[in-house]
Amino acid sequence: MIRSVKFWIGCFVLAALVGSSLVHQFVFDSNIKKVVVLYNEKDEAVKAAPLPASLEMPFGTDRQGYDMFAKVVQGAKYTIPFAILIALLRVVIAFFIAIPYAFYFPLWARKGLEKLLSSFYYVPLTILAIFLLQPVLTEQLSGDKEYFTYSFFMRIFLEVSILTLLVVPLVSVMIGNMITAQLKEEFIQSSQVLGAGKLRIFMKHVVPHLLPKLFIVVTQQCVSALIIFAHLGYFQLFIGGTDVCYAPFCDIPPQSISNEWSGLIGEYYQNIFAHPLIALGPVIMFGIAIYSFNLVTEGLQTHFESGRQREKADREEEKEDKIVTGSTNFKFINQEGA
Repeated sequence: MIRSVKFWIGCFVLAALVGSSLVHQFVFDSNIKKVVVLYNEKDEAVKAAPLPASLEMPFGTDRQGYDMFAKVVQGAKYTIPFAILIALLRVVIAFFIAIPYAFYFPLWARKGLEKLLSSFYYVPLTILAIFLLQPVLTEQLSGDKEYFTYSFFMRIFLEVSILTLLVVPLVSVMIGNMITAQLKEEFIQSSQVLGAGKLRIFMKHVVPHLLPKLFIVVTQQCVSALIIFAHLGYFQLFIGGTDVCYAPFCDIPPQSISNEWSGLIGEYYQNIFAHPLIALGPVIMFGIAIYSFNLVTEGLQTHFESGRQREKADREEEKEDKIVTGSTNFKFINQEGA
């Protein structure tokens, strides 16, 4: 049982965001309130869209009068689960690659590969993702016909695959280094001396100590995925595809098909100076989600660290008990006449 308050607060906020989005879909049929003109009690027009924030509409409305808070809530069920899915795929694939990396790669090969991949820490992954996803997600124009190159599900599959595989090499090396560090522990080296095979060492000693760290890596990758979503949204590459209006004199910005958060950023960021609340709504929700994942990460780290300290204390206590017990297992011999 995880007793960290930070962990449960983070989980509650994330569950509340996704849960409210599902309620909005199944209970309210994804209906988004539209208020183009606001009237007073005398039925006089007071304000026109975009309307400012109020208790009824915390993020106000966009230029068409749609409630921005409802749009943000609607997009939560796409943004957060997709971030979790990408994070899980990254860690699972990297885990299976890290096993032969740690057990069978010689030291010189590991160091060379680590130096090679370390250069990618200085190359923003968003740039690579933009080049790869631009032809996949953006609606194309051929003559007077607008079309997507791929179907909706194929666009989702390709986006998830690309955002997963871009990070797998880095995560593989990181997990591989965790395994090699674990193999240097004294109790594992003792098992090797006693004749334990690699499979037994991996299953009995490495996996139990590695799994808690992998949970932390998953939450960290969730944050990474959300940040990439936000960056892609600025470049108008949205989850599931970007609907572009190619009609002459069309002033409708590229739109998201699902109202997920990166799509809302790309759709409204041009209004950040004239109507900042319209653009800041999805940005605020991204911040809340990222902070919640960070709380989950800190909670897991605290929980596992306290668990390691308890295990260490138990081992020390067990050693002391053995010493005390062993100190009484001898008898004095009376040497008479000496």
